[in-house]
Amino acid sequence: MPHLQYALPGESLREFVSVYYRFDCPEPLVVDGERAAIAQLRLATCGRVTLHMPDGSSTVCTGAVLVGPTTAAVRFEIEGPFHMFGMGITAAGWGALTQASAADFVDKVVPAETVFPRIHERMALLRTLDSLPQMCAAADEIVQGFVDNASPEMVAFTRMVDAWLASSVSPMVTDLHAQSNLSERQLTRRVKQLYGMPPKYLSRKYRALRAARSLIDAEPDEADYLRDAFYDQSHMIRELKLFAGTTPTRLRTGEGELARMIDQRSQLKGAINPLVAET
Repeated sequence: MPHLQYALPGESLREFVSVYYRFDCPEPLVVDGERAAIAQLRLATCGRVTLHMPDGSSTVCTGAVLVGPTTAAVRFEIEGPFHMFGMGITAAGWGALTQASAADFVDKVVPAETVFPRIHERMALLRTLDSLPQMCAAADEIVQGFVDNASPEMVAFTRMVDAWLASSVSPMVTDLHAQSNLSERQLTRRVKQLYGMPPKYLSRKYRALRAARSLIDAEPDEADYLRDAFYDQSHMIRELKLFAGTTPTRLRTGEGELARMIDQRSQLKGAINPLVAET
């Protein structure tokens, strides 16, 4: 039976890494999906997984890979036995850990060393470790070296954008523009550089993911409130299918086994970025 464990990064790193996780799957083949997400750095130590990305491409993943921010739900096929250690990379983490634009990696899967110089050497240590706490401690040390040199201006910008995304069910781009003191073109370019997609699309993405979370948690008042953020029922269904990969009815009655495991990160609410815990 598949098993997924979550763990928190060191407190000073939680603005840059959302969560650490270890996934073990003894089954020979598992097919499931995950909702649109932030970037992920993953190290498979056994087995392989094929990711079917929103743009129609498919990538077989082994070893250390970077999964860029995704614009829609992703389907995957796991060939086990499969073991993986991973971490979610926030927008601030992307700015601190990479010298690249997230927009160039949207809906893409690439070898980790493509973006992180010498990451193969650094992550090789993780292959020798047996427990999640040991892996997290080693990952903390790796990430800390990048975070120590993070631009304060970049961090302040991502805090502003994250707060804007969390401020409303369907935040208005004009509000972010007013806060940023940037031109519309400059703001769009900066947001795409760190989040991978423009502000308007980000607003759509998180509106749908919040709606999905409320339906999963069976919170009628919240679900009704979020439903009003869509034009009509058909609009909500289309957006949920795009970003969550399923329908409202399916979310209420139960997703796939792995999707339910992924949802366990909501239990870390209050300790991790709200944009991750609430979606």
